Amino acid sequence: MKKLIVLSATLLVSMGLAACSSGSSSSSSKSSSTTSQTSNAKVKINTGADASAKVPAAGTLVMRQLYAAPHGKQSFAAVNVTLNGDTIVSAKIDEFQYVKKSSDWTGVPNSNKDFGKSYPKGQFLIAKAENSRPYSALMKKEAKATHTWEENETAITNFVKGKKIEDLKADVAKVKDTKKVSDVVSGATFADTAGYLQAIYDAATTGMVAEGIQTTDNTITEGQVLAAPHGTQSFGIVTVAMQGDKIANVFLDEFQYMPSKDFGGVPNSNADFGKGIKSGTVLASKRANSEAYSAIMKSKGKATQTWQENSNAIDEFAKGKTIAELETAVSDLKGKKKVSDVVSGATFTDTSGYLTAIISAAKAAK
Repeated sequence: MKKLIVLSATLLVSMGLAACSSGSSSSSSKSSSTTSQTSNAKVKINTGADASAKVPAAGTLVMRQLYAAPHGKQSFAAVNVTLNGDTIVSAKIDEFQYVKKSSDWTGVPNSNKDFGKSYPKGQFLIAKAENSRPYSALMKKEAKATHTWEENETAITNFVKGKKIEDLKADVAKVKDTKKVSDVVSGATFADTAGYLQAIYDAATTGMVAEGIQTTDNTITEGQVLAAPHGTQSFGIVTVAMQGDKIANVFLDEFQYMPSKDFGGVPNSNADFGKGIKSGTVLASKRANSEAYSAIMKSKGKATQTWQENSNAIDEFAKGKTIAELETAVSDLKGKKKVSDVVSGATFTDTSGYLTAIISAAKAAK
């Protein structure tokens, strides 16, 4: 690994690392960004929460996704939970944080394109899952961490597999009451473990819903990728559940900097995470803000369907298909003037880009 002793350059990361090590507190997290603008305390937040969402009963795989702030004020997490009834089949967590530009880090897709133009000066956005190695090196140096970021997240997500949702709620209380996190969650050392478990519980009970195949078999593999399915102004996060060689469920979302007067930002947009970005904007989930984003689609592109309706059509098309069948569909879309001739209900001109991202996530399933 290239030299990581650029601590002065990665100060905003290291200031928040104390909470990564057992025995530390996330409340000590402070921003050290030198590009902070005026107070953003009035910025609206939209986590995607929908406690009244219609959720199929047992016998159908369901993905629920929510955005949370389980660890301090400098990052936000994308929390994806797969359920069958009230049983947690699987969970995935990734976190996003700004760091000083360096060859040690890999930025999210389109960091070097239009999307990156809204970043705080001299910084770019990273996903911790993809950057576990350099981030864990800082955790070790600054907080004496004994486990990597990836090891902790794996321990936490493995812990919840097979649990009933209500049992997880009790586990959150247990972790809060213990001095040694690993006594409850084997392999976990994060002081904020309770925060991550709470985020999983919140996603399972209030997250946005993607309905999968009907099945009583909870044997699945899952893949999650970051991609740039639509232009250079956003990046997507795509999660795919596989059952055998067929796609059992898909959850698709994208993040883009949008006007703060019309859009709710991701968690911590009104705290340290939101400081220093392009004035008057927030980083927002298109799915959580589908109504606002669709209004722009209609005004500027004469769209006849909402972002959510298009996403649902693509997800529905992918369900039950093999990777090879989706690859054929991508090929069929080339040169087609009418996307819906291949993917019923979809009107996105970049439908092939979304399908390609789903294919990548499916291939990453394990």
